[in-house]
Amino acid sequence: MVKSRKLVSLALCLTLTATVFTGCGKKGAQKGSTDNVADYDHIYREDKFTLSEEADVSELNRIGAYKDRVYVYGQSYGSDDGNGEFKFLSFKEDGTDVKQFSVSAKASSENETIYFNQAICDGDGNFYMVKNVYNYGEDEDNYDDYYLEKYSSEGEQLWQSQITDTDITGDGIYIIEGRGVLTYGGSKIGLFSEEDGKLIKDYDTGVEYLQQIVPKDNNVLIYTWDDDVYKLQEFSLDDGKVGKDIEFPGSFSNYSYCLQGTYSDLLLLARDGIYTYNYGDSDVTYCCSYIDSDINSDMVEGAVQLSDTEFLLLLMDEEDYTYKLTKVVKVPAEEAKSQEIITLACYWMDSTVRNAIVDFNKSNPKYRISVTDYSLYDTDNDYGAGVTKLNTDIVAGNVPDIVLASTELPMEAYVAKDIFMDLDPLIEADSEFVPDDYLQNVFDSFRRDGKLYSLVPAFSVYTIAVATSAVGGKTSWTMKEMKQIADSKGIEYKDMFGLGYTRNNIMSMAVYLNASSYINWDKHECYFDSDEFKEFLTFMKEFPEDYDYSNYEDTSDYWRKGKALAELEYLGDFDSYKDVLRGTFGEDVTMIGFPTNDSAEGSSGSAIIPTNEICISASTDKKEGCWEFLKSFFSDEYQQKYVDYGYFPVKRSTFEKMADDAMKPETWINEEGVEETYTPTMYVGGTEVEVTPLTQAERDYIVGFIEGVTEHVVYDEEIFNIISEEAAAYFNGQKSVDDVAGIIQSRINIYVNENS
Repeated sequence: MVKSRKLVSLALCLTLTATVFTGCGKKGAQKGSTDNVADYDHIYREDKFTLSEEADVSELNRIGAYKDRVYVYGQSYGSDDGNGEFKFLSFKEDGTDVKQFSVSAKASSENETIYFNQAICDGDGNFYMVKNVYNYGEDEDNYDDYYLEKYSSEGEQLWQSQITDTDITGDGIYIIEGRGVLTYGGSKIGLFSEEDGKLIKDYDTGVEYLQQIVPKDNNVLIYTWDDDVYKLQEFSLDDGKVGKDIEFPGSFSNYSYCLQGTYSDLLLLARDGIYTYNYGDSDVTYCCSYIDSDINSDMVEGAVQLSDTEFLLLLMDEEDYTYKLTKVVKVPAEEAKSQEIITLACYWMDSTVRNAIVDFNKSNPKYRISVTDYSLYDTDNDYGAGVTKLNTDIVAGNVPDIVLASTELPMEAYVAKDIFMDLDPLIEADSEFVPDDYLQNVFDSFRRDGKLYSLVPAFSVYTIAVATSAVGGKTSWTMKEMKQIADSKGIEYKDMFGLGYTRNNIMSMAVYLNASSYINWDKHECYFDSDEFKEFLTFMKEFPEDYDYSNYEDTSDYWRKGKALAELEYLGDFDSYKDVLRGTFGEDVTMIGFPTNDSAEGSSGSAIIPTNEICISASTDKKEGCWEFLKSFFSDEYQQKYVDYGYFPVKRSTFEKMADDAMKPETWINEEGVEETYTPTMYVGGTEVEVTPLTQAERDYIVGFIEGVTEHVVYDEEIFNIISEEAAAYFNGQKSVDDVAGIIQSRINIYVNENS
């Protein structure tokens, strides 16, 4: 068996996705201020919830509520009908009056696929569903039809209405009291009769795309992107006109789907927990903290509110990915105070950290981590509001016990103000934490003024690869040397790294990989008036300001054909290195890094990207608990989790095993449950090439390279903006390179001295 890999362009990106379904809540304690103090008001615990009739929810992945009825539904693929069947379940809030049925999704041909987009249940247990029937046969046989259907609580189809001609795709569905059933898609809204499914009225909102709709007072609010900003606006179902803009606290998009409620106007599910909102309020109401309640938010598929102090969650099992209903009830604050609270602040948080917090909270009898995610303070008009607020709080002395650092935060300024604790004494005092067990170059790359203010549990490496035959024995190069090699091979500078790079791309690359080549934070010095930086500016001028990506061209073999010299690499595992060796270049490669400044000390042009950089406040009174939590990331269990997620671990034994495994054939389990080996492949210039295991020499080289990287990625937006603003005058021919370099040197020198 041969499995294939695609050769893709490098992208450094973070993706955050959340799915939220209908629900509601009464107004409770307002969302806590960011005073970074102990908060016991949002803790819930699991409680017994029983249905009066046995029901299997393992394949039901959506939940909602209408009036006093909860409904759950999903598509099962376990039958012989090809597309399986649609399953529906509803019950009263107390678990009584259970109604359940299934509807076949059997296709009429092998090319036909049937699935539902959305469904909703009314107070009597009747379901309304938007069904999509898609045929992907020959062009003339293709069809993509949409139907709105109503089923009784016993599963009898009461009516079906084809809505394809309305151009409505059923992105959402609601019951509008006294008006009918509403669904929408694209820019269109359709209102249909509950009695027979006939179209009552369709609306063209005039917007490009309806991001979301929520009911309000027998009308709706529409959430759209307009005039380069997100807007929440009234929409009248009477005259079909867009009304006034609605003020909403924070960013509506932080809550993904925000739908009609039964205990409040809206139930809002965010990354950190459950909120409610009533129209006209100045703020949302924070009800339940997932982390404080030992709930892994990655596993929350939806929720409904059962009372002021109760929620019913639809959770996905972490092991077998089936679904279950879990009831949680609020823990009285006095009862919750049996544990000391450790406050943690971040600007966004990944699933590994969330899991670690939940595990720590469950297992530690003395301490509990409580989180404030400042990214939830971003607004639709200010995507940096959260990080600004976090920085303001920290500088003002409102420092949480633990901070997850990020590239947006000015770490050098914090270190200069002694905001974070030097971790070396904690490491030295802990006999269980042996420094030699870890990659010291990773730890040391985050030292500032010789002190270790943060620890990094896993990492990737950002660098530049080049064919070894092109650079001989060089392990680094200057801008002049790189240009000379390109000249000798007839490669245009703008194609140096392949097609598609703009000036801003190259500038970002330089700030990420080479900031230390021009800035020495410890000495409060910078070198932007050097000949090397001037040469970099002239090099940047060769790149286009914009690039037309619509003209697609397969450039995967450019490096083999000598049309490109080097490739920007993001190495998170050894498979990435194999792809570069066997695919991109097809020969030995040198991880040479970005061109460095001759005068810079220790700059390699390659940099470590931390998965997380974890700091402890110098003023915390819970040092012991903070260290216990931080140390948990370095356990064998969590180090292996980072490997599974595609990152290099810092624990040497785990890292070495990862490298050794890269020399072994890939394996898979066949249909009979037997393990077999295979050789992955990738396509380069339309030719399939095998990606064979590393040799011992290749393994030793890349391990040595990684252990030799001594700097970490520094992305300082202010530095980037200064270079971008001032360099524009040179690119446009308004100023000389000498003048521009001098201005950049002066501005960044002031910035460095103010922030170090």
